[in-house]
Amino acid sequence: MLCLLRMKLRATSTLLVLAMVTGCFGGDDPETSRCPAGAVCDSSEGIGPVHAKRADGSVGVSVDEAWPNRPAEAAPLDAAELAGACAALAACVPIGGGADMTDEETRHLYMTLCLDAASSYFWEERAVPSGGKSERWTYEAREILAAGSCAGVLSAQTDRPAPIVCEEAGCWWSSPDLPVPTVTCAGDVATLSTAGKTFTRDCSRALSTCSEISPTGCADRAPVACEHPAKDRCDGDVRLGCDGAGRVSFHDCARVPGGTCGMREDGSLGCIYPSGDCGAQPSCEGDVLTTCSLGESVQVDCKALGLGACVGGLCVAE
Repeated sequence: MLCLLRMKLRATSTLLVLAMVTGCFGGDDPETSRCPAGAVCDSSEGIGPVHAKRADGSVGVSVDEAWPNRPAEAAPLDAAELAGACAALAACVPIGGGADMTDEETRHLYMTLCLDAASSYFWEERAVPSGGKSERWTYEAREILAAGSCAGVLSAQTDRPAPIVCEEAGCWWSSPDLPVPTVTCAGDVATLSTAGKTFTRDCSRALSTCSEISPTGCADRAPVACEHPAKDRCDGDVRLGCDGAGRVSFHDCARVPGGTCGMREDGSLGCIYPSGDCGAQPSCEGDVLTTCSLGESVQVDCKALGLGACVGGLCVAE
């Protein structure tokens, strides 16, 4: 989440969209592979039989087939939680200072982007950790709310082991030279061992559990094979598709309260979220910020978050 918003703030309006869809990581070039002979260093290929498309041309897989045995997850953030986490991030994130915006204007933009469900939940609707981080946005936001200081807010994200890649098609292991690791579990903490290297991963931060049979160490959604091309379709509140590599894409719109899967105004199929606009401008009354979140007017006590006063429609750092 923090990575995504920083990229947006550094870009023009056109590049904001590019930053949102590309995320904060890149893949390995197959031509540079140094994987030991006979070993498997990449688990990105869709597993299981190839699910043929349906008669109407849509992807031929159900939600349960796309993610068998999905672990129970924490409830989605409500409007007040989202507003509080966004207020803390907007107050605490280092601002580089642009030539065309004041720091205050930049922090207002940050707050606006964070409260926009399509931006804030970009990774959460995919039910995978954010960018190259260990955390799902729901977990990160609640860590931010409990942080009590800007230092705590900025440490709510932790780096995921670099060979673990997460996208809309799921999570997998991908390395030019490190084979898929063996995994041992100690509660929710996975220890991944490969080629003399050891990685650890706290699966609870991904709203998941440790799994000794998963190449990522956690019960992440693994890639599932599908027939490409196929049209997207809604299965309840989940938008399912088939990417260019023949892997099922997964967007759980219900990870945003009130989110549904359906036809959007631009004619595309996808997640439809409650509007963040409740008709009121952000305002301060004492140390309390009033703002719009998921279509509701909510109040955020800046001091209760460990921040300073409310000034100009923003919580400010102490």
